[in-house]
Amino acid sequence: MSPCNLKHLVACFLSMFYFYFLKIWLEDELAHLNQCPWEEDWDFASAVAAQAKVPLEAISMQRAYWDEVVAWTILEAKAGRTPNPDILCNSRVKFGMFYEQVGRHFDKVVTGHYARTAVSSDGVTSLVRSADPIKDQTYFLSALSQSQVRAANFPLGELSKPQVRELAHEFDLPTKSRKDSQGICFLGKLKWDDFLRHYIDDAPGEVVELETGKVNQWSTPQKEAYAPFGHLDI
Repeated sequence: MSPCNLKHLVACFLSMFYFYFLKIWLEDELAHLNQCPWEEDWDFASAVAAQAKVPLEAISMQRAYWDEVVAWTILEAKAGRTPNPDILCNSRVKFGMFYEQVGRHFDKVVTGHYARTAVSSDGVTSLVRSADPIKDQTYFLSALSQSQVRAANFPLGELSKPQVRELAHEFDLPTKSRKDSQGICFLGKLKWDDFLRHYIDDAPGEVVELETGKVNQWSTPQKEAYAPFGHLDI
């Protein structure tokens, strides 16, 4: 398909869409720790929506995110386990509360996750890894229920990241040169350690080497090597 035909097809489909910006950043409580990251996200989202001539609405889900994701994350971290808030964000917020409030009024909820779905002969919709094995995000969608997977549409799932970048430049999107986001969704540019330290005091503990059984004492100066919330580098 030529670029002109592709752009025409996209323009036709965009008339059927609404853009929603989910605001989950806990800016009121944590703004003093860093600059507010959602403002930059909102600027980019607004620019893309304006270019596409598609309505954009911001929906605040901060309270829901705190209740369903952040509170659990803090409890898990206090217990010495390593939580993954993005998994809960997708199942409880993006495809949970957002779907119940807004998404259910549409045929599909379209997101930019690198994932695919497939429908079996008996009507079961499965989550399938994306065409790009490096950018694949099915792990973060693994807690979605059957009804949530059925409601989802992942247009990037058939593309590689370089192909997405190429299309972004072809359509001259405002985000065409923006760096990839790799952090936890509600933290933005805030460091994970700084977030946890805001709620959890540094505490000494033990790290046991799996191979030798050797016990290493963990203390605040060694947190980058031994902290249960960071990486383990023994």
